[in-house]
Amino acid sequence: MSSTPTVLSSDPSQALGPSLFLQVLSHLPLGSLTSCLRVSKSWAVLISSSPTTLYKPLAAQVGIEPPILDGLYTKDKATAQSSTWSNPDSTRSDSAGHEGGVNWKIVIKDYVDLQGNWKKGRARSKWICPGRNTVWRIKIDHEEGTIITTSRIDGILVSDLQTSASEPLFEYEEIGSYAHLEFVKGYAIFNSNDDRSFEIHLTPTALSKLPPERRKNLPLSNRSITHDKGYSFTLEEHYQPSPPSSGSDELAIPPRGHLTYYKSLTPRTDCFAFRARIDKQYTPEERLVFGTSSDEEAYIYDLQSESNSEMERFVYDQEDRGRPNYIEFDDSYLFICHSTSVNVYSRTTKKKLTTFPPPVTAPFDAASAIYTCYDPSRSTKKVKPNQEGEVLVGEVNVQGKWIDDNGFDGVMMASGQGRIAGREFAAVHYTSKDLFAITKSGTIYALRNYKDILAIPNPEARDRAVNANLLAIVIRESLRQLSTYGEHVVITSATSVFLLHTSSLPPGPYNTGSSDLLRPTIKLLNLMNVHHKGMGQCSCLQMDREKIYAVYWALGESEAGGTVNYEGERILPPQEAIGDFGLCVKVWDFGLDLSS
Repeated sequence: MSSTPTVLSSDPSQALGPSLFLQVLSHLPLGSLTSCLRVSKSWAVLISSSPTTLYKPLAAQVGIEPPILDGLYTKDKATAQSSTWSNPDSTRSDSAGHEGGVNWKIVIKDYVDLQGNWKKGRARSKWICPGRNTVWRIKIDHEEGTIITTSRIDGILVSDLQTSASEPLFEYEEIGSYAHLEFVKGYAIFNSNDDRSFEIHLTPTALSKLPPERRKNLPLSNRSITHDKGYSFTLEEHYQPSPPSSGSDELAIPPRGHLTYYKSLTPRTDCFAFRARIDKQYTPEERLVFGTSSDEEAYIYDLQSESNSEMERFVYDQEDRGRPNYIEFDDSYLFICHSTSVNVYSRTTKKKLTTFPPPVTAPFDAASAIYTCYDPSRSTKKVKPNQEGEVLVGEVNVQGKWIDDNGFDGVMMASGQGRIAGREFAAVHYTSKDLFAITKSGTIYALRNYKDILAIPNPEARDRAVNANLLAIVIRESLRQLSTYGEHVVITSATSVFLLHTSSLPPGPYNTGSSDLLRPTIKLLNLMNVHHKGMGQCSCLQMDREKIYAVYWALGESEAGGTVNYEGERILPPQEAIGDFGLCVKVWDFGLDLSS
């Protein structure tokens, strides 16, 4: 007598059982997991009830920064609940049901929404108005919740970012005007204006992380140009760091936002450009470093070292000497902007690897792909905001030609040879794979996959690869500042703020043969709630994972009648932004909940 065969369900969740089915789903990327939510109601219920099981593994994959992940992991561990795998019939969330637990589905959603806001230009505008509104340079300190600014008149001011009024906390008075400022993880660096030295000052958070012996042996403040010039708005009195308290050899930790003199660095030669960053970030070998360049040499210092000598020195060849416009460096390479090109040096050999664009070349060889926006104002298509309060954004779709295409020479000629050949580089920065540089004559250069290309050992092959993967976007506006974070790139001109995502750039190389077909367009976003009067005084640009910060002349915008929204209504800056000199900070916040 034959037995009746077992009929298996066609639904994998029933055939495998909830526990095994969830294990299978936990290996899916986010897009596939999102598609599974739409298969059936039972799948959606099962997936939604298991955010830790399914979404926690995706947190690192989607790009959430390691420090934020570490905080979430710590919180999740402290509030961990039993996995749904051990109770697959439960419809309660495997983490959200516990008070204070991490709902990883919401974490992923918030991050994806944030990236979507950046790509679409969806943001709300805010203002930061420090002190007398004479801002020159700005740096954001997220650990302390403050903004550090240098002035066009004098002084270095630390203000509160945790309140809407930007209340001042601490100031170094009567410090030279127009001081440049760098900042990295609690280390503030500025030029002294008295000699070729740079001064490094620590925030309370950075000071507290020094070993006790280092805190005890910090140099006296009378060695600093800031001696007797500190004022505490918190304490409402002139301020000097307190000496070690009775029974202790350690320097007392000052109030929030108050700076403490740490040391001075004096390069061998007079330096004009400097930059601070983190080497080997997110690794146990992480170090805070500072680089600076003169006409003849460049130096990189370890800020955390007790030594005041450089740890790396680069001596330029005679033909490469001249005043630098900008300096940038990553873990492997040093980038120096000069008037007509960017020189790239190896941090291992201290030798120059390449120059881009080539210093002696016909204009047609400056880049292998040329994209030209002849008139950004006319080419911008306004996008209607989805919600009240969103800034007005315009899309600019830029067309171009590659070097072997029919008509490439015509595009180059129409773009203006001087804008390619004349150049005058203003800044250089990088994303995870691409190197960007801008010129005052109006060109954005992008060297695609720069790390792989610069690692090519043969010099001739490397130079050919640089040229083949170099793309130029020509905008007929003078470009001023450049900033990058993640895969987002922000560029300011004399009149505009442009936003670019690296995913909108066509992949190189660009010398793959001719084509009669249109090449992929490049999309720029134009943040349109600015006025050319305000942008004319934009002296600094910063960005982080959620915001763009730009020095802006609010008083100039107000006197010119403000900006115009999508409906044609005039929008004026708030009173606190136009007070005194009206030079404050305009902010675009992409981290707000703008879902609709």
